[in-house]
Amino acid sequence: MLPNSDSRYRKDGGSNNANRNKVLFCCAALALSLASIKLSVTNRFLGISNAAAEDDLIKAETFSFDLTDEENDITDTTPLFDSSFAEYLKKGLSWYVANAGSKHFFYPDSNFHKTWPKADIPYWTKKRFPLNKYITPGKQTCFMHVGKAGGSTIGCLLGFSLHCDTNNQTVTSLLAATTAHATHRCVHDCSDEAAYHLFVVRDPLARALSAFNYGKQKLLEKNSTSKGWVRDKELIFDCEFASLNDLAERGLVKDSHNATEECRVGAKNALLGTETSLIHWYYNYQYYYEMVSPDANIVVIRNEHIVDDWNEVETLLGGAADLTEESLPVNNQYEKKPEEVYLSDTAKVVLCKTLCNEIQVYKTILKRAQNIKKNSTVDAGVDDILSERSIGGIVCR
Repeated sequence: MLPNSDSRYRKDGGSNNANRNKVLFCCAALALSLASIKLSVTNRFLGISNAAAEDDLIKAETFSFDLTDEENDITDTTPLFDSSFAEYLKKGLSWYVANAGSKHFFYPDSNFHKTWPKADIPYWTKKRFPLNKYITPGKQTCFMHVGKAGGSTIGCLLGFSLHCDTNNQTVTSLLAATTAHATHRCVHDCSDEAAYHLFVVRDPLARALSAFNYGKQKLLEKNSTSKGWVRDKELIFDCEFASLNDLAERGLVKDSHNATEECRVGAKNALLGTETSLIHWYYNYQYYYEMVSPDANIVVIRNEHIVDDWNEVETLLGGAADLTEESLPVNNQYEKKPEEVYLSDTAKVVLCKTLCNEIQVYKTILKRAQNIKKNSTVDAGVDDILSERSIGGIVCR
């Protein structure tokens, strides 16, 4: 049995619970008339890369952000492992990928068991190969699996088992060989001793869209009496929010009378992550970010640049940048209808305002990422890496 998810924050005082209940003034202070807003947007895919075939195609504002902050200045570029040891690890991993079959391994030094010694840790925290005895906690990477950000794809490449098919999808790499534990939802199995904390992130607006569609699909697949299922049903079915666009226009637009006050309050609080409706809205970027210590080393794989960012992390560890698009598995997907991925200009504006705090945390994670360099030129360059989210003239600063 897992511990109560209310005990989900760091026990050393690392969280700032008040942030979840703050009035998000950063966008709300901008008094703009929706009728006068002129939107200038560009089309881009906000999915799990081309290979993963995620089809959440929505209109989103192009990113722009200054990457010259001192906090992202990487001064030590010495790889964590030397080349001979890296090859030794990859050779051993290659053998297990080819010969180990369906066996799973539980790694020692579990922070989860230290915190909750009587709780059962889920199967998906186990790996498909054993941990090399020389990979001590201070040499390990811990996987921060943010829901609906492409983490299932990365988790399968790393050798975990959440939403992976029966085939072993582990990529023979230094990152897979040294990633020992994971944090996902109420299961926090990462240690502050870890050399790196790996975040898989995605455009916050696209993540919110994917999380809504995922929650609705789960409601359609089965009936349940669980508290989580009932809360999601009340928000989506009882309030008749057919899509995220519908929820935004009827539930978030000020003075809209197309939803009850209870539904409007529920929609806002769910998106803010202050209520447990839609589990991946509740476990948001702020939750995962507050799980790591202030001085933790963070590395990031962006959903939109999986191959490039994976290879940067691999190089940082001392491995070879040899992941390709063809290596990426497709997991935890279903075919979406056009109305499920559509967001109107009005919806994007109110979603931006409501997600303002979430966007700030997302930007902070990216700014702390040690594998994203100040002179990175992935696709459109620096402007495509970090952003001030600007939709319809509303800028979250």
